[in-house]
Amino acid sequence: MIPKLNFRENQDKGFTLVELLVVIAVIALLMALLLPALNKARDQAQTIKCASNLRQFGLMYEMYAQTHNESMPGGWNSGTMWMVDLMPYYQGMGDIRLCPKATKFLDQTGCSDTSCPKTINSAWGRWGKPTFFGGAVPGWTKEGLYGSYGINGWAQNPPDIGLPIGSPDTYNISPTDRPLYWRSMLNIKHSADVPLMADSMWDGTEPMVDNAPPSSLCLQNSNMSEFCMPRHGGRTNMLFMDKSVRKIGLRSLWSLTWNTQWKPIDPAYMDWPPWMKDLPN
Repeated sequence: MIPKLNFRENQDKGFTLVELLVVIAVIALLMALLLPALNKARDQAQTIKCASNLRQFGLMYEMYAQTHNESMPGGWNSGTMWMVDLMPYYQGMGDIRLCPKATKFLDQTGCSDTSCPKTINSAWGRWGKPTFFGGAVPGWTKEGLYGSYGINGWAQNPPDIGLPIGSPDTYNISPTDRPLYWRSMLNIKHSADVPLMADSMWDGTEPMVDNAPPSSLCLQNSNMSEFCMPRHGGRTNMLFMDKSVRKIGLRSLWSLTWNTQWKPIDPAYMDWPPWMKDLPN
């Protein structure tokens, strides 16, 4: 006698509600375990890309010096800025001026014109863009330029007498400031400690040894504040005069040699605001 087949018993069983919830819980647990590792890997990749950009700028500065009698670019007092002076070496690659972590223009962070005070919260912002400047700034830039790096203002070779180009950013350099500039990349002692470029909330500035650290994350109270921002794990990426690039702890900014007469300050003897005390060295 041929047995009667029971097709219902041979059908695959579906998931029960409990089994489905267990699978979802396991997936959620795996995501919770993997997400920090993925975020860390992404941050490391962005930091490496940023360092690579700065290394390329180091080569550009070297090429510029080789074709200009070993001189550094003149900067704003010569009628142009570093992003214009170096443009022949990166033409068509404007994003090389951007750290991958700088994702918003300043006018997208609530700062819509040049009179708006810059803040440490702009550490992940980009400067520039026509809507921020209202077009090209006369004399020293071109329309549409942008970036998230800044030049050490002392690492330039500006004319002592400002150019009559109608821009408020050209002026006569005082006799006391003229000897402070690193006017050439040659014959610099301890060049590995002389900043050239770094992550910055603006296109560059001239730090002074008496610049106080910003008292909060939302305040820019000195020139050094433009570089004092925790863009890379509480540190900032920096290009030095020897063309090396490394991450610098924010408290170590004052221990570098920004100009020719700078006397480095030991971070252990500075009075740091609360937000900086636990940052990595």
